[in-house]
Amino acid sequence: MAYRHPDELPTGDPALLPPDAVIAVDGPAGSGKSSTARALAERFELLYIDTGAMYRALTHAALSSGINPGDEAALVALLAPASLELLPSRGETTVLWCGNDVSRAIRTPQVEAAVSQVSTHAEVRRLMVQRQQTMGRRGGVVMEGRDIGSVVFPLATAKIHLSASPEARADRRWRQFRDRGVEVDRDGLVRELADRDRQDSERAVSPLQISPDAFVIDCSDLDFAQQIELCARACLVNPALDAALDLDIKRARRELPPRYRLVYGIFDTVTRFFGMTEYGSGGHPIPRGCIVSVNHISLWDPALVAGTFRRGPIHTLAKAELFHPAWLGGRLFRWMDAIPIRRKGYDRNAFREAAARLAEGEHLMIFPEGTRQAIGEPGQVRSGLGILVQETRAPVVPIFLRGAYGKRIGGSVESPLEVWRGPLLRWHGLDDLLGTVDRRVASDRIGLLCRSAWCELQARSFQMNPVTEFEKALGDKQLRQFSARQAKLFGT
Repeated sequence: MAYRHPDELPTGDPALLPPDAVIAVDGPAGSGKSSTARALAERFELLYIDTGAMYRALTHAALSSGINPGDEAALVALLAPASLELLPSRGETTVLWCGNDVSRAIRTPQVEAAVSQVSTHAEVRRLMVQRQQTMGRRGGVVMEGRDIGSVVFPLATAKIHLSASPEARADRRWRQFRDRGVEVDRDGLVRELADRDRQDSERAVSPLQISPDAFVIDCSDLDFAQQIELCARACLVNPALDAALDLDIKRARRELPPRYRLVYGIFDTVTRFFGMTEYGSGGHPIPRGCIVSVNHISLWDPALVAGTFRRGPIHTLAKAELFHPAWLGGRLFRWMDAIPIRRKGYDRNAFREAAARLAEGEHLMIFPEGTRQAIGEPGQVRSGLGILVQETRAPVVPIFLRGAYGKRIGGSVESPLEVWRGPLLRWHGLDDLLGTVDRRVASDRIGLLCRSAWCELQARSFQMNPVTEFEKALGDKQLRQFSARQAKLFGT
């Protein structure tokens, strides 16, 4: 559950935090996100990016131009061509809108009252997220906001969800206004924060919720120094866990069962033949006892991805149809440690066997979209991944595969064959999330995080090798073809 005192976490070694780390700070209004993010950036010598100031800058510009905060089209037209810069400075971040310093103008009660409505618009958030991701992909940043950990930076090194009672948050917000020479009613702030919490939590686009892999920090009864110490310790937990992983490639190969040496050898030869490139793995084996979550674009996917694992056994959840006839398909896939699963409904036997294998420290590969998806369009993650995570708490390795249709000897220019491995997703905040939503919603949040991870890895791939005309055309064709199969299988 939520951490409430620094002594609840180890001190950690700051040297383990990589220089390109991304620290994401989420939480409700008035929880201290901005001041905490600034302090963490100073402590770890990283760049602080105030995403809330970005929405405030747009809100201020809209109010100054007489634009209704509910008019999405007008807000998008205002934002799209505008230059918006955040500059590090002592105290509040310096915010430049079209070259003008609006740092103080965006901190007024009028902007405060309207910013939540502005930030609910889907297209506004999409444009803002693009800008934030561009800033953050350089690494070495601390960024705060409302969905930084779950949507903007799903692969952040550390995620913190700040929490505090409405009364504690109102006191902080009242002191902030007082320090700026603005008089406000404290009781009115409590009511306003409660209304804003409700609006932010119930909105359809990027609702305020706990990311299941975030550290939840309840700072209601902490002074600022304690709050920063607790958050700093939380930032070092994942790097410490990563440093303790067994990634010895020689030992992993020595421990491979004979059939895995054969299969991996074949897969490795095939992927080299087609010029596959790996990113994010560092040549290391998959950590023990993980769920490997892969996007699904072709029937070649299991073989292409498995060639990068270098450790076994690994069990694949595969559709039950592949195991027929039993004397051929069933024996072959069982020999490869696959587990048959029905794609409709909840297959209790399959999930029970998968959980048992994970408990023994083995691995599970899953294609949680349930069926193949169009190139460039990672699909909705089905509930199976969330069910497995809730039952096992096994960490998830997100993997994005690109180029399975463009195979050419030595590599394809039309569709580069790439496997991108993301960092482990660990479920620090899952119990806190389950304290606020039911298991079905928690599964949806786990699925959203996984899909967001694929989208981020895809964006990095496209940034390095831009999407080609071949991929665009094939993706458009597949969207039309696959939608009917998706509806037949899942009713969506």
